[in-house]
Amino acid sequence: MNKYYETICEVKKKIKQYLDTIFQVSGDELLLELEHYNLLSNKNNCIETSTAIGFLLEEYVTSKLSIYTSKFKNEPNEVVITKLANDNSTLNSSYDCYAKYKNILFLINIKVQKNTSHNYAVAAINILYNDYVVEDPDQEKAYLILKTHYSFNDSPTDGERKIAINKTECYALEEVDFSEGHMQDHRNWSEEFNPNSGRLQISPKWLETYKLDENKISYSRTKKYLKDIYDSNT
Repeated sequence: MNKYYETICEVKKKIKQYLDTIFQVSGDELLLELEHYNLLSNKNNCIETSTAIGFLLEEYVTSKLSIYTSKFKNEPNEVVITKLANDNSTLNSSYDCYAKYKNILFLINIKVQKNTSHNYAVAAINILYNDYVVEDPDQEKAYLILKTHYSFNDSPTDGERKIAINKTECYALEEVDFSEGHMQDHRNWSEEFNPNSGRLQISPKWLETYKLDENKISYSRTKKYLKDIYDSNT
């Protein structure tokens, strides 16, 4: 295994362990409460079918990871995760938090997915390209997608309706072989259509089918893949 990928695997394992520990503290379930009222108590609530839960969970995961790992500042074999500053909004970034470990800058994209949905979006191609290829090109980087799968259940401990954490997973963009092409959606935020505003899509099937040989995994290769994707849309 090459050293670069070895470090990626090490960090993937660590941050997944951190997140699993965070969720285990609350029994792998979360109570969504406002002024002591469980917002999910009525099964006909409007929250479960909205995008609100996704935003709330992403903020929760990002903040908790930052707080949890802050205690590792003097431990070189642990990963300290930093939340993006307010002036660097995640709306203009392809990642939510980051970490520097063994001279590699890890860009970490926090994702949540309801068990009944199929959302495989990673990030807008133009923003991902800027963060990974254009910004500080001499800094070796790695891009991690940390995903939490959830559902809604009546808690077996107290009967309260809660967000149930079903599983967490983590994979690296560098593990994907894009030499055969890529998948994307066609979201657009400007008056003139820009294909690079579309979000890169990586489904579990795509990840399995186009798994890059670990000996070929490198920052430079993924940087070239993203440049090729960006250029092909231009």
